[in-house]
Amino acid sequence: MLKILIVDDNEINLEIQALMLENLGLDVTTANRGKMAVSLAKEQQFALIFMDINMPEMDGYTACRLIRENNITIPVIALSADEIPPDDSRFVESGMTGSLLKPLQAGELQKLLSKYIDIDSAEISTDSDDVIFDYDELISVMKDEKAVLSVLKQFLAIHNKDCEILTEYAHNGNFLGAREILHNITGISGNMFCRKLYRLACELSAELRRQQYDILPEFTEVWEQTFKELSLYHDELSKKYPCDEDKSDWHSLREKFLALACDYDISAVDMFTENINSFMANMNADKFKKLKKSVLNYDFMWIAENMKEV
Repeated sequence: MLKILIVDDNEINLEIQALMLENLGLDVTTANRGKMAVSLAKEQQFALIFMDINMPEMDGYTACRLIRENNITIPVIALSADEIPPDDSRFVESGMTGSLLKPLQAGELQKLLSKYIDIDSAEISTDSDDVIFDYDELISVMKDEKAVLSVLKQFLAIHNKDCEILTEYAHNGNFLGAREILHNITGISGNMFCRKLYRLACELSAELRRQQYDILPEFTEVWEQTFKELSLYHDELSKKYPCDEDKSDWHSLREKFLALACDYDISAVDMFTENINSFMANMNADKFKKLKKSVLNYDFMWIAENMKEV
């Protein structure tokens, strides 16, 4: 089975994109940071790497350049919400092989993969209806209702304030901040088949580049419709797969995690990643979002100071 590495700093995007590739019969390894991708590329042999461009600490171009410095010549495909011209200096100098627009589209993904590896594309749909949320499409990619529930839970917990923050930034003239928030919304809405929100996010992104936001009221309305529909599916799946976690187990998990963080032990990151659903289920949304950001930034001091209150 051919091994593929996919790199993206957003866990929801990473999970869905990985499942799309796994459904094609590929062995997928994931990384949420550029530094991690460089290490994995040195340690393991991959047939192809999908590399997100916009990541904190180390962007995709830098990660690709460092991979190339280790004489690794496998194809590296840039992933970006914005089209990358083939003569873009950063793209060329980094050693990227090609690029794909995010969110990944079935047809374009198949076309690119066929250049490098043999794939079975029979199970990938190319439906393009403009709907609020295409649950059937998402389940066809993820194959598992519990996995869909996990993604919905993450989205509703982590991104519930995004539209509010984006609106505040736009009204205050902080267009760069608004675009950063929208960048996440665009990728996630596309990957989750929230088609109408994705379309409007793309249009709003173009407006924000011109320091305009005329479409923001319509975007906000569709955001609320999308959030409502995702919440309904989340509630139905939660009834079907009730959380059976014991609070005593959560207490033990929190104490072990906190002890590792206080010792600045990097394995705290692995513990958080492996038990992310437990953290999400037992914390309020704002606290969870801050914790996740701190974990991904290895900010153990913040964790040690704030997790005692949870």
